[in-house]
Amino acid sequence: MQTDFSSELPELAANETEVREALTNLILNAVDAIPNGGRITVRTRSQGWDFTDPKQIPSQAVLEVIDTGVGMDEETRERCLEPFFSTKGQRGTGLGLAMVYGVMERHEGKIEIESELAKGTTVRLIFPIRQNEANGNVNGDDAAVLNKLHILCIDDEPLLRELLKELLEREGHQVEVTDGGQAGLCAFRVASQRGQPFDVVITDLGMPYFDGRQVAAAVKRESPDTPIILLTGWGAFMKGDGDVPLNVDGILSKPPRSSELRAALNRIVP
Repeated sequence: MQTDFSSELPELAANETEVREALTNLILNAVDAIPNGGRITVRTRSQGWDFTDPKQIPSQAVLEVIDTGVGMDEETRERCLEPFFSTKGQRGTGLGLAMVYGVMERHEGKIEIESELAKGTTVRLIFPIRQNEANGNVNGDDAAVLNKLHILCIDDEPLLRELLKELLEREGHQVEVTDGGQAGLCAFRVASQRGQPFDVVITDLGMPYFDGRQVAAAVKRESPDTPIILLTGWGAFMKGDGDVPLNVDGILSKPPRSSELRAALNRIVP
């Protein structure tokens, strides 16, 4: 294990917990890629300098995790960011790189992956660096802020559940999470009985015992006007095939993009 950290990297506005989790995922993947030993390098650097202006800060911060391991063929490299895609068999959930992708989406950054069989892999996280906006200006996307909503999120995957909660709370929404369909339906009923009903329900599709379709059907029976978003690793395929389940108002793919989530809420909430 070795490090190569740039001394010229400026401070980055980011969520420390999420970046740490992304880096942990990448290092664990690199460890898995060198079962017989090898080298892992964590490197940082800046890019986007204008060398004619000595006062200018770089426009991007780059974090790389490089291993000398087994590498990936082109087909695996192209699919490795897909939710639930894994080459680790029983040991893998297929959510590690998908979660890293979600973190980069929320930071408005990007992820690049270079890999070759038997020669190793480089995963590159590229974060935008912005000047501190002390004047409080916001961009066009942020200007169109939704009314604050009371949202129920149902997902049996803890990391996805908590990241979705954090993302929505950053937008100012009040969020409650549950770890399964039956628990989610109970939470929905309790909130209604208290006179504090949920404005939106976001539910995973594939859950044991009580799946997203059953959740949607039960919620719509009791509250036909409550919008429901289905969150699934197969969202893109379902939308492409027109396979939108009954009682569902919108579909989002895992991991959720912040812009898509905001757009879905804008679209389905009156």
